[in-house]
Amino acid sequence: MKDRFWHAVSKALRPLLSETDVVLAPRGDWPPFPCACAFYDDVIDIAEATVLVLHKGRLAGIRKPDLRVIASQWQWIFANDVFVVLSRHGKIRRDIRFSLAFIHCWPVVRFLRSASLRRRRSRIVYVHVPKTGGTSMWEALKRRFPSHVYYPSMNTWLSNPPASDEYDLIGLHFSPTILSQYLSKDDWIVGMVRDPTERLLSAVVHSRRASEDPETFTSSMRAMREMDLVDYLLTEHGRHEARLQLTTFGGNCLEPANTPSDEELLSAAVAFAQREVVVLAPSERSQAFSGVLAKRLSFRPKALGRLNTNEAAMRAPHLSEFNRAAEIINAMNAPEREFYEFVCQSFGELYADAYPPRGVVRQRDWYAPLNSYVRAR
Repeated sequence: MKDRFWHAVSKALRPLLSETDVVLAPRGDWPPFPCACAFYDDVIDIAEATVLVLHKGRLAGIRKPDLRVIASQWQWIFANDVFVVLSRHGKIRRDIRFSLAFIHCWPVVRFLRSASLRRRRSRIVYVHVPKTGGTSMWEALKRRFPSHVYYPSMNTWLSNPPASDEYDLIGLHFSPTILSQYLSKDDWIVGMVRDPTERLLSAVVHSRRASEDPETFTSSMRAMREMDLVDYLLTEHGRHEARLQLTTFGGNCLEPANTPSDEELLSAAVAFAQREVVVLAPSERSQAFSGVLAKRLSFRPKALGRLNTNEAAMRAPHLSEFNRAAEIINAMNAPEREFYEFVCQSFGELYADAYPPRGVVRQRDWYAPLNSYVRAR
């Protein structure tokens, strides 16, 4: 209960429960409930649950027809910035949707109405690689496009893939290679990458925050939190994390057993970035990236916030450990660094074409500069 929003759910819910209830909640550091309890990770199966603690960041994990039934037939008994809690049986005198708490229920209501809120003919797919500034960009995009959904895992996508006419904006926390059969030629795929060493060190610091709940972690994040960084890098988890951007944009998540070489991953990632419908940018140019997307996708950009960031002081206790691991990291992520530098160069050209100096008119293929880069390699 290190997070105040999780703690608020526990505090509000416990007095309302009876021993016959079955609580279904996201996996986490919950104190014991006075009844049976089941936990979900990404895919949500209601089964025999009588109380659903619904994490609003995981709406894609539940089948939309099931959620519609629950929303219309169950009582809404609690809500805050992160959760909505619903009960199969009446628990309180008045449904919270008829109170000021409705503002916290709105994301679920909007999600169920997503098809009617569409503003675009084509879709935008945002690929969120962890620790690249992706949370800030995602929040900015979803404010512009209320018809949106976020898939935190490939399992979620495979269980509940989006209908073709359902969303303007789709967020992914995994490789976009799974999308080929779902996207049309007019859909866009966008995302950011970061200096590989900086991204990895930021991930390590994030995993070691005192405020984080290890119960919610993947096995890789848990190892990152508990192991010395040099030892972690020698594991399969560490090798994957050091090359996460390369495998995200160059790997095939549907064939994990077929492990390509780093050179094959680099070639595939560059080829992916060259597609006309793909726009990638370095995270340090996130505001410029927002401007380019606004031009291409016809919306008005605003300043990006700084969300889920690691302050410099948080790195201080780990600096000697990072220094000991630096040589290993740089050797492991050399191909990923080449991909990152490719994105930096190509985005510079894209930005110059989108915002030419006053009086200069440029009429050329956005992706022509990328071809010269590949030939040079």
